[in-house]
Amino acid sequence: MSRMWKTRLAALAVLTTTAGVGLAAPAYAAPLTNVSWSLSQPQPGTANVRYTWSFTTPSGGIIQSVTFTVPAATAGSSLTVPDVYGLTGGTAALSGTTVTYTVTAPAAVAAGTSILVSIDGFTNTTSTGPFTSTVTTVVGGTNTDTAVSGPVTISPSSTAVTVVVARSTAFSSDTTSFNMLMDPSVSALTDQTRAVNLTVATNAASGYVLNVKTSQPLTGTLHNTSQFTPVTGGMATGVATGAFSTGRFGYSLTASGVGAATSAPLTSGNYVGYTTGSGEDVVSATGPTNGDTVVITNRAKIDYSQRADNYTATVTYTVVPNY
Repeated sequence: MSRMWKTRLAALAVLTTTAGVGLAAPAYAAPLTNVSWSLSQPQPGTANVRYTWSFTTPSGGIIQSVTFTVPAATAGSSLTVPDVYGLTGGTAALSGTTVTYTVTAPAAVAAGTSILVSIDGFTNTTSTGPFTSTVTTVVGGTNTDTAVSGPVTISPSSTAVTVVVARSTAFSSDTTSFNMLMDPSVSALTDQTRAVNLTVATNAASGYVLNVKTSQPLTGTLHNTSQFTPVTGGMATGVATGAFSTGRFGYSLTASGVGAATSAPLTSGNYVGYTTGSGEDVVSATGPTNGDTVVITNRAKIDYSQRADNYTATVTYTVVPNY
């Protein structure tokens, strides 16, 4: 008598989020890297100018604020913050030659995080010449990491050039559902695999993570007490191909491109079990990619002890870019 096992897989829409990272007490007083400062209008005395700073953190910690120096006689009484990446939201104020961006709800920031802060409402100094800006992060009320930007020229003959690249992430799956027909009396139908091919492309500066979760263990439609047991309790542990036992369901994973598997069992080609709830981040990348390929190979194995039924679950894949 044959048994049918069926699973449906769906790819969710791309989600964007900023995630806090828990860190141990860091060592500070390291130079920021990739520090830049730009103006939307470089003419002397021009009002309603946007100043944009970007930098990369050399150490981790809870950044409470960031300070930026500006030329003497720069004005800005009602500053607004239209864009901020790498930090949570906040407010900006100018006092003398120092602009302070204060984070409203400070959260942990990992070392190597790319940060951008754009602030509107400045009036340029009437002085001309090249100017630099000193950028300093503040952690625990103390100035920590700092560095100086390259020069920006304020001059009547200067032309500001701005190229805006929109945020973009593409995520696709080649499989929306698949069936497995399994029969314990036919050896070829007792152990089956099905591959799902995912592709990810994103221009997120800090890359992305791919999360995987299932709605439930594979559960019988007629007998909901009948299930396939996950081959492991998640990706922290795995089983080798030859150790995959009967009555189990799991997956292995390979990734090509800039993304890489996030656990040793997955990088070793072992099989692991799906989890429910918030799922697990199985692939991560630290920078943009023109196209990563992730192959998730699902596997089920039976013998006569597995009850005849239609076993179903829904596996959800979610890509979260980090801009």
